[in-house]
Amino acid sequence: MKRLFKASLFGYNRKQVNGYILSLRKDYERELSKKKDRMLELSQENRDLKSKLIEYEERLSDYEEREKFISKALVKAEESAQSIMKECYRRVDMEKYKIKQEQEKWKIREREIIRQLLEFQKEAYSLMESFQSEINYLTSKELIQLHNDEDKSDDKEEILNVSSM
Repeated sequence: MKRLFKASLFGYNRKQVNGYILSLRKDYERELSKKKDRMLELSQENRDLKSKLIEYEERLSDYEEREKFISKALVKAEESAQSIMKECYRRVDMEKYKIKQEQEKWKIREREIIRQLLEFQKEAYSLMESFQSEINYLTSKELIQLHNDEDKSDDKEEILNVSSM
């Protein structure tokens, strides 16, 4: 071990020992001051971090509330969309049913019109045949009449010819 102090009459040199103690004390106080400053810095940093932690916790809480609100809104929107889709499908089915009913009515109407047209056509043919028969009858009657008139005229001429002779 190395000796730090010189020996004197009654032990070590008092000035050296006191100087050494004073030097140790200053070193200790300087270290203590550094430690206190560091401790104050750490304490301030700790307060700042706690403050930030509180702020972040509040923000997190706010975000969680927003998330719940958005989640509820999404659920409601999804339920609403499903409800709207269900209503749309119901309306589409109802419209399909109405269209089929209307289509059936028009098919029945079409059949009825076709039946009436066929009936009208039969009546028209029947009427035409009747007219044709009537025309034929009248034509033949007129021809007979003409023929009879011709015969009478021929007879008259013959009578006149015979009388003039």
